Amino acid sequence: MKVLLTALSAKNIHKALAPWCLKAYCDAHVPGCEIQVQEHTANDPVAHIVAAIYESKPDLVGFSCYIWNIEQTVKLARMLKKYLPTCLIVLGGPEVSFEVDGSAYPFADLLIQGAGEKAFADLLRDLQTGKFPQRKVIKSSDDFGLDEKVTPYTVAYFNSFAEGPMLSIKNQLVYYESSRGCPFSCAYCLSSTVRGVKELPISRVRSDLDELLKHGATCVKFVDRTFNANKSRAREILQYIASLETDCTFHFEVAADLFDPELLALIAALPRERVQFEIGIQSTHDKTLTAIHRRMDVEGALQNIEPLLRFENCHVHVDLIAGLPFETLSSFAKGVDACMKPRPHMLQLGFLKLLKGTELREKSETYGYVFSDFPPYEVFRSAHMGFEEILRLKQIEEVLDKFYNSGMFANAMNYAMAHVFQSPYACLEALSVVCRGVNLRVSLKHAYTILFRFLCEHMERAAAEHYIKLDCFTFSGQGVLPDDIPIYRDKTAEHDWKRTTGSKHSNIRVEYFEYDKKTRVFIYDEKDELRKSYKIVLLSENENPSK
Repeated sequence: MKVLLTALSAKNIHKALAPWCLKAYCDAHVPGCEIQVQEHTANDPVAHIVAAIYESKPDLVGFSCYIWNIEQTVKLARMLKKYLPTCLIVLGGPEVSFEVDGSAYPFADLLIQGAGEKAFADLLRDLQTGKFPQRKVIKSSDDFGLDEKVTPYTVAYFNSFAEGPMLSIKNQLVYYESSRGCPFSCAYCLSSTVRGVKELPISRVRSDLDELLKHGATCVKFVDRTFNANKSRAREILQYIASLETDCTFHFEVAADLFDPELLALIAALPRERVQFEIGIQSTHDKTLTAIHRRMDVEGALQNIEPLLRFENCHVHVDLIAGLPFETLSSFAKGVDACMKPRPHMLQLGFLKLLKGTELREKSETYGYVFSDFPPYEVFRSAHMGFEEILRLKQIEEVLDKFYNSGMFANAMNYAMAHVFQSPYACLEALSVVCRGVNLRVSLKHAYTILFRFLCEHMERAAAEHYIKLDCFTFSGQGVLPDDIPIYRDKTAEHDWKRTTGSKHSNIRVEYFEYDKKTRVFIYDEKDELRKSYKIVLLSENENPSK
């Protein structure tokens, strides 16, 4: 039997893990099947994907279905059924795991609900013996399918990097699953539909990571739902990562309130850029947290973000979700301010999606939800937040991503949020009003100009010039300074600096700042990848050397 597996990734840099897990498990447990993985993205032309699959002439095609690929997957599977009518179409993944009878997908022969490895292997064994399932929907057992003896990181997996559009593992985000399931039961999350957690042995985690690094991985993202839920296990894995000789960065989703002093001390000692953390706060509103069954010490979590940032060795990304039960615009604004207080590197303002199978989707009428009928099922109104308020937050999200999360405007934005406006949210809201209807996908110079003009309306011009100028030269050496900000470049000092330091620093700029009467050297040969900033050396505090 010839089997082809695929999952349309969101982007080329994201390498889908599910098909490789299925292939490895079935290769180990179902001898006699020829299993191939094809990799495509949801942005690829459907006709091209159909042609690639058709050329393989499979007997069965399995699709992993998610909110980001289901629409393209449906088109693809419909076409395949016409071109290869005898080929079995099997759908699996979270987007089809809550179908009652499969009637929503008439072109599919079978649907697998839940964890796929064991259920898919059982299906292949039955088909080999001529036994066809009596029901269209196959429910997986309580066995999570996370086999500690079977790794997806095989020779075929590593060979596939060179065959794909990114050409090398160094160019892609590699997903790693060291545990499956989540000890928490948040009402908006699909992990709440599965009880219990299954963990791979630490020895297996070490050997997998060794293999990934041996093949050149530069960014590994743990897909564990709450990496530090098991504190001792998290410490063991981080200790091993600390011991590695590598430039690879490891990404973890964590609960900040579960960090204890021992774990924080371990993180503090990690090499710079060895890890990055995504911290899900989601809401700071007590009534909301109770409604979604989110057990979290909010104050403890926010307090633990501060030392992570002080360590200055890891990227810290914080998440909030707009539209949760009982969350008003006012309470959400307080959440933004609380999360922004420690100045994380990124604050992701997400919008509630009512995923199939979740409690909030089942209770959507209770909370007055109106949401999209199409993936990703995003909420655009609730009993506590109207459509206009959701739209306002959408606009704030856009300026947040452009002017804060990008990191390219850090000095100006941090000064404005701390000293010009009453709060970070007030700053973002005011900026969103100015940017309404403005295309923010513009040149960096134009973006700096937009922010400069905005700041000039709310603070003294000299200060606005200073912080915009500092950002322009700190984050870019490409002449992005707005035209109406004066420059005081000292080329004589640049020549002297180069002569003193030799060829080590060939790409520099010496600039005098009138606001604080300081001369700074911007060294464009040295970049801090964590903050995306170039090195700055304070040369002197004096009068303008260009006068």
